[in-house]
Formats: sequence, structure tokens, C-alpha cells
Amino acid sequence: MYVSDPAHDMTDIDAMRTALKESKGVGNFRNLFLYSPNGKKDGIQIIPISEVAAKDDFAAIKNITRDDQLAGHRIPPQLMGIIPNNTGGFGDVEKAAKVFVTNELEPVQAVFSEINDVLGEEVIRFKEYSLDP
Repeated sequence: MYVSDPAHDMTDIDAMRTALKESKGVGNFRNLFLYSPNGKKDGIQIIPISEVAAKDDFAAIKNITRDDQLAGHRIPPQLMGIIPNNTGGFGDVEKAAKVFVTNELEPVQAVFSEINDVLGEEVIRFKEYSLDP
């Protein structure tokens, strides 16, 4: 619920919130009435969540989700084959790869290599990272 109408005080707004929270199920807004004698055209708006989501731009949601996944996994976008949205691009792929390996990959490999110490023999081995084929 969005209220920008100055004709209502917090008591009215709290009563509307309570009424909306207590109404559940299909058709729950069929009997909702609000008297607003000095109200403006869009002073009070009730927007169902499903309509808000339907109006959002799918491409924007998809891009935000992609960016969240990249941030969570800490992988540079150019290493994932993502096409940049701007003309400047993502920068040097080799530099990004070296930074990713140094900051992200090697620390994980070091943790896995500790298994060798626990077992007393080399059961896990990693090739040294190289950009050359």
C-alpha cells in the first residue's frame, strides 16, 4: 500500500494496514472502502505484488540476477563469456584471469591440498595455471 495523500493521519494508515493484513485469500480486496474527501487522484494506491513483478522488465531482472551470481562466485565476467553492456568492455582478459587465479583459485587449491597432509600422501594435485595453451 502506498499513501501519499495528506488528508489521512497515521491512525487511518495503521487501520488500513491492519485491515489489509487480516484479509487473505482470493478476492480479498472486493469490499475495501476508503473515504478520502480531499484526496488526490493517486494519493492512495494499492498495488498487488503480482502486478508489480509483471511490470518489471525481464531483461533487467535477468541482468541483476546474473550480476548477483557473478559477485557471489567472484568470477570476472569476461571469463564467463559475458558480453559487456558498454562500449568500454571489461578490460584485459589476461589480467583478469591472473587476478582471479591469484585471489580466488589458488587459496581454494591450498585448502584442498591440505588433504594431502592429513592423509600423508599426495592424492590431490593441481596443474600450475598458465594462459598458454
